[in-house]
Amino acid sequence: MAFQKNTQPKNKVYIGSKAFDVFLVIFMLVLSIIFIYPFLNVVATSLSSNRMITTHQVTFFPKELMLDGYRMLLKEQDILGAYWNTIVIALATAAFSLVLTSMLAYVMMIPEFVLRKPLAVFLLVTMFFSGGTVPTYLLIQNLGLYDTYWALILPNAVSAYNVFVYRAFYKGISTEIREAARIDGAGEFKVLATIYVPLSKALYATFGLMSVVGVWNSYYDALLYIREPARQPIQMLLRKIVFTSGVTDKMESTMMMTNGQLNALNVQYACVVATIGPILLVYPFVQKYFAQGMQVGAVKG
Repeated sequence: MAFQKNTQPKNKVYIGSKAFDVFLVIFMLVLSIIFIYPFLNVVATSLSSNRMITTHQVTFFPKELMLDGYRMLLKEQDILGAYWNTIVIALATAAFSLVLTSMLAYVMMIPEFVLRKPLAVFLLVTMFFSGGTVPTYLLIQNLGLYDTYWALILPNAVSAYNVFVYRAFYKGISTEIREAARIDGAGEFKVLATIYVPLSKALYATFGLMSVVGVWNSYYDALLYIREPARQPIQMLLRKIVFTSGVTDKMESTMMMTNGQLNALNVQYACVVATIGPILLVYPFVQKYFAQGMQVGAVKG
């Protein structure tokens, strides 16, 4: 009897824990469906026929598969050039951001640097107050950067928030390693490049991916600073197609829409897939580092 009295509370706790686990799994499944459904619906709609779209029969999977939306999108003459422009801008922004941010954070971490506190205050102020759109636009024009890649790269090159996260992580690395390297004759730049950077791979992958995604999804800066169509990023081109149906072969697309062969959503949703597709293809390769970087930021921050 004594044994039964002791095990009953344990059994109740075990059953309660199992019930909570089941509830948590069901809740996460429902939440995943809520988040995944819009994307699956966009893909399915872009691949479905006009009849299925107009009768609202498209949900998770394409109905009456057709690729006319993507075919019309690929006929756009500037799409490959726009993709190339976006890749160049995104990679250049990420490279400048990682290099400048890490160097600035390392300098602010060095005890011997007498201006580290004033610099920290200056960066902290920029987190709460910015120059605004009009002063930034005038500055871009006065520097001769208007209608160039640099107008999109340089304003996003340094983030004050990223600098403080980098500095917090660098402070978590043992100072004895830095001192040993300095005794061996290594300069500050060599210490940063050979010690701190290799130990911060997860952090670099996280902020690098966030920088690329931010640039990839942004079109407002390009709308302000890019005038030449040959320099426009993919977001500007797809925005034109989505809002104005500005595909190259307008006659063919209009005829197909009139005949019921093509729905406007086919082209518009194909643009959405073309925008987010490359990011989804890259993410699995950096997922491990991204997850590690997020954990590092949570612990070190």
